[in-house]
Amino acid sequence: MSPLVSVAMLGARRHYAVPRFMHEAGLLERFYTDSYIGNKPWLEAVIAAVPQGLGPSGLRRLRERRDRALPPARVTSFEMLGLWSAWQRRRSPGSHRALRALERETGRRFGLNVLRKGFGNSGLLIGFSGASLEMFRGAKAQGIKCILEQTILPDQPRYRLMLEEIKAWPDWEPGLSHSDYETTDYAREEQEWLLADGIVAGSEFVKSGLVECGVASDKVHVVPYGVDTVRFPLTSGDDKRHGGPLRVLFVGSVGLRKGVPYLLEALARLGPSKVQARFVGSVALADTWLQPFRKVAAFTGALPRGDMATMYQWADVFCLPSIVEGSAGVIYEALMSGLPVITTPNAGSLVRDSVDGQVVPIRSSEALAVALDRYASDGSVLRQHAEGAASARQRVSLERYKSELIRLIQDQLCG
Repeated sequence: MSPLVSVAMLGARRHYAVPRFMHEAGLLERFYTDSYIGNKPWLEAVIAAVPQGLGPSGLRRLRERRDRALPPARVTSFEMLGLWSAWQRRRSPGSHRALRALERETGRRFGLNVLRKGFGNSGLLIGFSGASLEMFRGAKAQGIKCILEQTILPDQPRYRLMLEEIKAWPDWEPGLSHSDYETTDYAREEQEWLLADGIVAGSEFVKSGLVECGVASDKVHVVPYGVDTVRFPLTSGDDKRHGGPLRVLFVGSVGLRKGVPYLLEALARLGPSKVQARFVGSVALADTWLQPFRKVAAFTGALPRGDMATMYQWADVFCLPSIVEGSAGVIYEALMSGLPVITTPNAGSLVRDSVDGQVVPIRSSEALAVALDRYASDGSVLRQHAEGAASARQRVSLERYKSELIRLIQDQLCG
């Protein structure tokens, strides 16, 4: 029998796309995860009996922990680990340092659980950064190849960038301090890189960070992500604005890492007659700092995934001025919806400057204001870039992502 692929992944990253792709290609040996209901019909039935919108938020999140395409017999889930992690998160003081420590311990326990279950007929194991060290050690001892997905910029350059943000915006994000990022303990991450036979990065931005940290360039394979064409339909080609303010959408955690203070300053420069913005996502910034911007910005909090298509339909333009990302999924969603995107190189996106959006430097309120004003003042540019975004649908699709990832994995299996 030909060697197969096992995928070990905490959470539901990209809605289980990687294990699903491996199954659809006939390659999946086993999928390991934490909380999952798709292999427990009795639990799925209990949760389905609770009306949508009712019950605690944890129950609503658990409802989404499944993928109909994945055969239950191929899934091994560690519910006790999921419960332990959720409980510890609730007890955590909430600081970045405490949450990072919990993530690392969860990753360690996850790897040990996977090792105890074994790898079956796997010839290759796909793991994710921060949760692969223990299982990679065991897999390599058995002659199994290991592929690591580096989901975000490595710790060393990421911490440097975040320390600079905390210095620039002191007290803006409660609970975030210099001590959270002042660490030299990068050993776990570096050991994962050493054990991996190959590393997958979602963007050139992440690859450049890996190379900066000493990883050989030819070990890193850039495979941009993708989103579902059905979940994010193309917005209408009509001019939706009808002379009103430019409608700007931001999606993500409203905090320093996403560059939110710079966007707020840019919106304030233009004023409510030119721009109106919606910030969709959990708010990490102190309300004291947000109050002066409420004439140009509304903060909705986090919304269910099912409501996001409506948000993209509302907007004229999407803006994500991130300081640190891996490859921001919300930009794929915006492009799939036909929205021009204003972003930074650090967002790790597929945006083509002056084709389907505008790429501006990080930390520049002025550059963001100029980019927004360009759309607000010239509808022809907005329409032209919207057409460019519409033409990008295949480039940001799950189908393209799937074909590139499977090709890479098959090459690794045969190599």
